[in-house]
Amino acid sequence: MFVVSIKHGKKKLAAVIAAVAAVLAVAGVSAYVRGAEPKAVNAGKKYSLAASDNNERVAFFKQFGWQVKEEPVSEREVSIPEEFNDVYISYNNIQQEQGLDIKPYAGKKCTQYIYEVTNYPQQESMRGTILVYNGRVIGGDLSTAALDGFMTGFDGQINSDDNSLAGPAPAYGDDGLLTDASASQPSEVEETSKPSSSQVPANAWPTD
Repeated sequence: MFVVSIKHGKKKLAAVIAAVAAVLAVAGVSAYVRGAEPKAVNAGKKYSLAASDNNERVAFFKQFGWQVKEEPVSEREVSIPEEFNDVYISYNNIQQEQGLDIKPYAGKKCTQYIYEVTNYPQQESMRGTILVYNGRVIGGDLSTAALDGFMTGFDGQINSDDNSLAGPAPAYGDDGLLTDASASQPSEVEETSKPSSSQVPANAWPTD
């Protein structure tokens, strides 16, 4: 009876040790994930998503070769809608092309930072926008403010239908939601009957 009791105790002890080891392994992996720098992959290259302070946000653009002015021209809280319309579906296509996805953040609020890009080829005015949630970039783009401008991913390439939006780019309304800028543009009839100063400006993203 004594020998049998010892064997049973060893089996129980082994099971407890295995359970504790499993818990520690999971905890270790979780700690590593929490401590690891967030990254994404674009065109086979990894890039950091860290954006907890202004230095990290400026460094974010430098990864793609863009120089931005040190301070953002705009900072605001925006809402990502729970249901995506065509504008958000198209915008998220850009995000997925660069290894991101804003769909998991539907219904949440994030902070939008807009920086002035100073070295984009043949563009006097180019803006770099990032959406930041809990200190990490979850989405963003490069865009022009021109009426016939464009919006594209962080790499700045505009030769792909998948990662750029030619023509009037989406704009944020007063509620912080992306809208189709072309829908707010006056028709040809309206243009002839109204002075040009009354036309809606083609701001792809707010800069005030």
